[in-house]
Amino acid sequence: MTRATGRPGAARREPPSLERLRRLDAAEWARILDADGDEAVAWIRLAAEHGFKAAQVVLGQMHLDGRLVPRDLGAAYGWFSRAARIGSIEAVNMVGRCHELGWGVPVDHAQALIHFRKAAAAGHAWGQYNVGTLLLYGNGVRRDHREAYAWFRRAAAQGHAKAMGMLGRFHEEGWAQPIDRTAALTWYRRAAEGGDCWAQFNLGRLLVEGGRTGEALPWFARAVEGGSANCLRLIGPLLLARRDARFRSLGLRALERCAAASPDAGGPDRPPGPRVRPALLAARIRTLAACLVLLGLGRFVLAGGDRGPAGQRPSSKTCASSASPRIR
Repeated sequence: MTRATGRPGAARREPPSLERLRRLDAAEWARILDADGDEAVAWIRLAAEHGFKAAQVVLGQMHLDGRLVPRDLGAAYGWFSRAARIGSIEAVNMVGRCHELGWGVPVDHAQALIHFRKAAAAGHAWGQYNVGTLLLYGNGVRRDHREAYAWFRRAAAQGHAKAMGMLGRFHEEGWAQPIDRTAALTWYRRAAEGGDCWAQFNLGRLLVEGGRTGEALPWFARAVEGGSANCLRLIGPLLLARRDARFRSLGLRALERCAAASPDAGGPDRPPGPRVRPALLAARIRTLAACLVLLGLGRFVLAGGDRGPAGQRPSSKTCASSASPRIR
């Protein structure tokens, strides 16, 4: 089925072409990226193949998640690497994730840390979080709680909810500083309000320990209703183990939602680890559309990648998208 492009005199869609890519306006990009999957993929791929790094990152993520295109970890790594080579800090972080989790390449924590540090030094909040996580747990690298704490603080200063949740754990456990349950509660609350399911659970747990069960229940419920499959798989049994029937009911609900989500179970062709939800991928594609319009892609030759007029580049805050979420 064909539809009009929205331009006077256009009776049907034009096929993807470099010439048309250069002259697409905001309305056309919005229509393309909201249209059927095949058309959106064709345009994203065309932009990626002609050096637009935001499109390369999105295409890599699509291959990583198997959404709209076949799941292909090697292709995902390839697109992230191409975007990283032309300066995408988002892609640098994702190359680190590939090395960390073996997505398309052998697991290499040293390489993962190199890429995470590069992204973190450039101000990428997920890169900062990922450096902190590797250093905290010593996953294939030297453990350093003090440096990990510093990176989580930097990510939290940018509003990174999961980093805030990790700061809560530092204060609760006494990692790199004295135990401070008041500070832990404060950081868990900030992270929970930012949508982090583990922080919602941990906030509820501390509230229960402080005798504030009534205040804790809504936070447990939010963790259950909004948590990732990996989070639900872990908090379900913890809630079921409590004597209060209300907690046990939430635990059953968590496991039901986990089963319904068909989480990534791992395997030779599907390494374990959380995957991006459809809504997040859709948000990334919308961000891509905004970047394309911001850069005036339709009005400039693409030989220089996604440079705008006079070599200008977009703001990293405007055009960056978050990396795959991680559960502690």
